[in-house]
Amino acid sequence: MQPLEKAATKGQRTDEAFRAAARLVFARDGYLNAKISDIAAAAGRSVASFYNYYDTKADLLIALAEEFHAEATQLAALPYRAGLSGEEALREAVAGFWRTYARRRGELIGIFQAAMIEGRFRDRWLELRGEAITRIAGAVRAAQADGYCPGADPVMTASALSAMLEHFCYIWLGQGGEKDVPFDDERALDALCTIWVKAVYWRAEPL
Repeated sequence: MQPLEKAATKGQRTDEAFRAAARLVFARDGYLNAKISDIAAAAGRSVASFYNYYDTKADLLIALAEEFHAEATQLAALPYRAGLSGEEALREAVAGFWRTYARRRGELIGIFQAAMIEGRFRDRWLELRGEAITRIAGAVRAAQADGYCPGADPVMTASALSAMLEHFCYIWLGQGGEKDVPFDDERALDALCTIWVKAVYWRAEPL
Protein backbone atom coordinates (compact mmCIF):
# COMPACT_ATOMS: atom_id res chain seq x y z
CA MET A 1 0.00 0.00 0.00
CA GLN A 2 1.29 3.45 -0.95
CA PRO A 3 2.04 6.03 1.76
CA LEU A 4 -0.80 8.55 2.20
CA GLU A 5 1.30 11.48 0.93
CA LYS A 6 2.19 9.70 -2.30
CA ALA A 7 -1.42 8.69 -2.89
CA ALA A 8 -2.55 12.28 -2.30
CA THR A 9 0.11 13.57 -4.68
CA LYS A 10 -1.01 11.13 -7.36
CA GLY A 11 -4.60 12.22 -6.86
CA GLN A 12 -3.64 15.87 -7.15
CA ARG A 13 -1.72 15.14 -10.35
CA THR A 14 -4.74 13.36 -11.82
CA ASP A 15 -7.08 16.20 -10.84
CA GLU A 16 -4.73 18.76 -12.40
CA ALA A 17 -4.54 16.62 -15.55
CA PHE A 18 -8.33 16.77 -15.85
CA ARG A 19 -8.34 20.53 -15.26
CA ALA A 20 -5.62 21.16 -17.85
CA ALA A 21 -7.40 18.89 -20.33
CA ALA A 22 -10.69 20.69 -19.75
CA ARG A 23 -9.05 24.04 -20.50
CA LEU A 24 -7.77 22.60 -23.77
CA VAL A 25 -11.06 20.97 -24.78
CA PHE A 26 -13.23 23.95 -23.77
CA ALA A 27 -10.99 26.28 -25.80
CA ARG A 28 -10.97 23.94 -28.79
CA ASP A 29 -14.59 22.74 -28.85
CA GLY A 30 -16.47 25.13 -26.58
CA TYR A 31 -18.20 24.07 -23.38
CA LEU A 32 -21.43 23.04 -25.09
CA ASN A 33 -19.69 20.60 -27.45
CA ALA A 34 -17.12 19.30 -24.99
CA LYS A 35 -17.53 15.70 -23.93
CA ILE A 36 -16.27 14.06 -20.79
CA SER A 37 -14.70 11.35 -22.96
CA ASP A 38 -12.74 14.05 -24.84
CA ILE A 39 -11.54 15.59 -21.57
CA ALA A 40 -10.51 12.18 -20.25
CA ALA A 41 -8.67 11.37 -23.49
CA ALA A 42 -6.83 14.72 -23.43
CA ALA A 43 -5.87 14.04 -19.81
CA GLY A 44 -4.60 10.56 -20.65
CA ARG A 45 -7.04 9.11 -18.12
CA SER A 46 -10.14 6.92 -18.28
CA VAL A 47 -13.71 8.19 -18.18
CA ALA A 48 -14.20 6.07 -15.05
CA SER A 49 -11.33 7.94 -13.42
CA PHE A 50 -13.01 11.27 -14.25
CA TYR A 51 -16.01 10.31 -12.16
CA ASN A 52 -13.77 9.76 -9.15
CA TYR A 53 -13.22 13.54 -9.16
CA TYR A 54 -16.29 15.15 -10.75
CA ASP A 55 -19.91 14.14 -11.28
CA THR A 56 -20.38 16.28 -14.40
CA LYS A 57 -18.39 18.59 -16.65
CA ALA A 58 -20.28 21.45 -14.97
CA ASP A 59 -18.69 20.44 -11.64
CA LEU A 60 -15.27 20.54 -13.28
CA LEU A 61 -16.01 23.95 -14.76
CA ILE A 62 -17.10 25.26 -11.34
CA ALA A 63 -13.75 24.13 -9.92
CA LEU A 64 -11.96 25.97 -12.74
CA ALA A 65 -14.10 29.08 -12.20
CA GLU A 66 -13.22 29.11 -8.51
CA GLU A 67 -9.55 28.69 -9.37
CA PHE A 68 -9.71 31.59 -11.82
CA HIS A 69 -11.59 33.76 -9.32
CA ALA A 70 -9.00 33.14 -6.61
CA GLU A 71 -6.11 34.03 -8.93
CA ALA A 72 -7.84 37.13 -10.33
CA THR A 73 -8.73 38.32 -6.81
CA GLN A 74 -5.15 37.92 -5.62
CA LEU A 75 -3.76 39.81 -8.62
CA ALA A 76 -6.32 42.60 -8.20
CA ALA A 77 -5.24 43.16 -4.59
CA LEU A 78 -1.50 43.29 -5.25
CA PRO A 79 -1.29 46.82 -6.75
CA TYR A 80 -3.15 48.28 -3.75
CA ARG A 81 -0.88 46.47 -1.30
CA ALA A 82 2.12 47.81 -3.21
CA GLY A 83 1.08 51.35 -2.35
CA LEU A 84 0.32 52.59 -5.87
CA SER A 85 -1.97 55.56 -6.35
CA GLY A 86 -5.66 54.82 -6.88
CA GLU A 87 -5.46 55.32 -10.65
CA GLU A 88 -2.28 53.28 -11.02
CA ALA A 89 -3.58 50.47 -8.81
CA LEU A 90 -6.85 50.31 -10.74
CA ARG A 91 -5.03 50.17 -14.06
CA GLU A 92 -2.77 47.37 -12.82
CA ALA A 93 -5.72 45.45 -11.36
CA VAL A 94 -7.54 45.55 -14.71
CA ALA A 95 -4.35 44.50 -16.50
CA GLY A 96 -4.02 41.58 -14.07
CA PHE A 97 -7.52 40.37 -14.95
CA TRP A 98 -6.75 40.66 -18.67
CA ARG A 99 -3.57 38.64 -18.38
CA THR A 100 -5.21 36.00 -16.19
CA TYR A 101 -8.03 35.71 -18.72
CA ALA A 102 -5.50 35.30 -21.52
CA ARG A 103 -3.84 32.40 -19.68
CA ARG A 104 -7.14 30.78 -18.81
CA ARG A 105 -9.19 31.57 -21.89
CA GLY A 106 -10.27 27.93 -22.26
CA GLU A 107 -12.24 27.79 -19.04
CA LEU A 108 -13.46 31.38 -19.43
CA ILE A 109 -15.04 30.50 -22.77
CA GLY A 110 -16.70 27.61 -20.97
CA ILE A 111 -17.88 29.88 -18.16
CA PHE A 112 -19.45 32.33 -20.64
CA GLN A 113 -21.37 29.53 -22.34
CA ALA A 114 -22.31 27.54 -19.24
CA ALA A 115 -23.70 30.59 -17.43
CA MET A 116 -26.41 30.80 -20.09
CA ILE A 117 -27.65 27.21 -19.77
CA GLU A 118 -26.50 25.62 -16.49
CA GLY A 119 -28.61 26.92 -13.61
CA ARG A 120 -26.42 25.50 -10.85
CA PHE A 121 -23.28 26.80 -12.49
CA ARG A 122 -24.85 30.22 -13.13
CA ASP A 123 -25.75 30.54 -9.46
CA ARG A 124 -22.21 29.71 -8.33
CA TRP A 125 -20.66 32.03 -10.92
CA LEU A 126 -22.92 34.88 -9.80
CA GLU A 127 -21.75 34.28 -6.21
CA LEU A 128 -18.12 34.56 -7.33
CA ARG A 129 -18.91 37.58 -9.47
CA GLY A 130 -20.72 39.14 -6.52
CA GLU A 131 -17.51 39.03 -4.50
CA ALA A 132 -15.73 40.93 -7.26
CA ILE A 133 -18.57 43.49 -7.49
CA THR A 134 -18.30 44.10 -3.74
CA ARG A 135 -14.55 44.65 -4.04
CA ILE A 136 -14.88 47.02 -7.02
CA ALA A 137 -17.70 48.95 -5.33
CA GLY A 138 -15.37 49.43 -2.35
CA ALA A 139 -12.76 50.94 -4.67
CA VAL A 140 -15.41 53.29 -6.10
CA ARG A 141 -16.42 54.39 -2.59
CA ALA A 142 -12.77 55.01 -1.70
CA ALA A 143 -12.42 57.20 -4.80
CA GLN A 144 -15.61 59.06 -3.85
CA ALA A 145 -14.17 59.74 -0.40
CA ASP A 146 -11.37 61.58 -2.22
CA GLY A 147 -13.86 63.62 -4.25
CA TYR A 148 -14.05 61.52 -7.43
CA CYS A 149 -17.13 60.33 -9.36
CA PRO A 150 -19.65 62.19 -7.16
CA GLY A 151 -23.16 60.77 -7.23
CA ALA A 152 -22.22 57.53 -8.97
CA ASP A 153 -23.88 54.43 -7.56
CA PRO A 154 -20.91 52.27 -6.43
CA VAL A 155 -22.62 48.91 -6.96
CA MET A 156 -24.17 49.78 -10.34
CA THR A 157 -20.85 51.27 -11.49
CA ALA A 158 -19.02 48.14 -10.35
CA SER A 159 -21.51 45.88 -12.13
CA ALA A 160 -21.31 47.84 -15.38
CA LEU A 161 -17.51 47.98 -15.37
CA SER A 162 -17.21 44.31 -14.51
CA ALA A 163 -19.63 43.31 -17.27
CA MET A 164 -17.69 45.40 -19.78
CA LEU A 165 -14.42 43.85 -18.64
CA GLU A 166 -15.68 40.28 -18.87
CA HIS A 167 -17.29 40.68 -22.29
CA PHE A 168 -14.43 42.71 -23.74
CA CYS A 169 -12.02 39.94 -22.69
CA TYR A 170 -14.35 37.32 -24.14
CA ILE A 171 -14.55 39.11 -27.50
CA TRP A 172 -10.84 39.89 -27.84
CA LEU A 173 -9.16 37.01 -26.01
CA GLY A 174 -11.82 34.34 -26.44
CA GLN A 175 -13.15 35.08 -29.93
CA GLY A 176 -10.22 36.81 -31.61
CA GLY A 177 -11.56 40.36 -31.62
CA GLU A 178 -13.87 42.44 -33.76
CA LYS A 179 -14.28 41.66 -37.46
CA ASP A 180 -11.63 43.32 -39.65
CA VAL A 181 -9.93 44.94 -36.64
CA PRO A 182 -6.31 43.75 -36.17
CA PHE A 183 -5.62 42.39 -32.71
CA ASP A 184 -3.10 44.39 -30.71
CA ASP A 185 -2.74 43.22 -27.11
CA GLU A 186 -1.25 46.43 -25.74
CA ARG A 187 -3.69 48.67 -27.58
CA ALA A 188 -6.69 46.66 -26.39
CA LEU A 189 -5.42 46.58 -22.81
CA ASP A 190 -4.70 50.32 -22.81
CA ALA A 191 -8.23 51.08 -24.03
CA LEU A 192 -9.72 48.85 -21.36
CA CYS A 193 -7.66 50.32 -18.53
CA THR A 194 -8.26 53.91 -19.68
CA ILE A 195 -12.05 53.43 -19.71
CA TRP A 196 -11.98 51.97 -16.20
CA VAL A 197 -9.80 54.73 -14.77
CA LYS A 198 -11.80 57.53 -16.40
CA ALA A 199 -15.09 55.97 -15.27
CA VAL A 200 -13.99 56.20 -11.63
CA TYR A 201 -11.40 58.98 -11.39
CA TRP A 202 -13.26 62.04 -12.62
CA ARG A 203 -14.44 65.16 -10.82
CA ALA A 204 -17.49 67.32 -11.36
CA GLU A 205 -16.83 70.55 -13.17
CA PRO A 206 -17.14 73.60 -10.92
CA LEU A 207 -20.39 75.57 -11.32
